[in-house]
Amino acid sequence: MCGRYVTKLSGIDNKAINKDVMARKNMKLDDSEGNTFAEDSFFPETEPCNKLIQKVDETIQKEICQYFTTYNKWAHILEPNESTMIHTHESPGMPSHLSWVYYSKTEPNCGNIVWQTTIHNKFITMEEDPTVGTLIVFPNWLPHFTKKNISDDTRISISGNAKADEKDYGNIMKNPGGLFEIVGHAQ
Repeated sequence: MCGRYVTKLSGIDNKAINKDVMARKNMKLDDSEGNTFAEDSFFPETEPCNKLIQKVDETIQKEICQYFTTYNKWAHILEPNESTMIHTHESPGMPSHLSWVYYSKTEPNCGNIVWQTTIHNKFITMEEDPTVGTLIVFPNWLPHFTKKNISDDTRISISGNAKADEKDYGNIMKNPGGLFEIVGHAQ
């Protein structure tokens, strides 16, 4: 079917990541009104942020599939009373891959992440309460959104997508690790 992998990462300098993200908060991926990229900022290529990506990739490779690495990433800042509209990270013509989110700054009621889909004529909803240090990995094709941040503070997360090199897809079929527990199918 489909699933998600949730874990806590240690040894991450969340305070420095938050400072780096906020310094670039106005550098949006797309300023077009209504575009989901208008909610996202360019990823800061700083030492603390790059260490996070290294730790995310190590976790995905160890716990899910050894062939996957992050190929794009961005920061997401959710101010009070903001939410994120439903979307996927699916790319036409591209095999299923993994999407992930890491929370570097959260408060209670800062906006849960929610996944929704239909499987075998059943409407499925999964939800996670974001907490600092949490990494969530899920299938890129799974529709998701963020509930309204009803806290009095900003929520900061780093998100990305991970995939294998095309040359490795044969190896994945022979040794998928925990990949199919997350994506639910092979293409």
